[in-house]
Amino acid sequence: MDEKFKELLSEIYRTEDEKRRFVRGNPRGSGDRRERRFLYDEVERARKALRDYKRMNPHLY
Repeated sequence: MDEKFKELLSEIYRTEDEKRRFVRGNPRGSGDRRERRFLYDEVERARKALRDYKRMNPHLY
């Protein structure tokens, strides 16, 4: 695996962990909705970045 792939993968793990901690701390939809939406969007952005990277570098995967 190259460094960019590892970086993108660690970004996914980091954002999912932040989202998970927020959801555990705010059960049943409590908490700031904007913060929740931001965290969900960050996870999706990180996943999309990895998909795009794989699509642009198919010879690596």
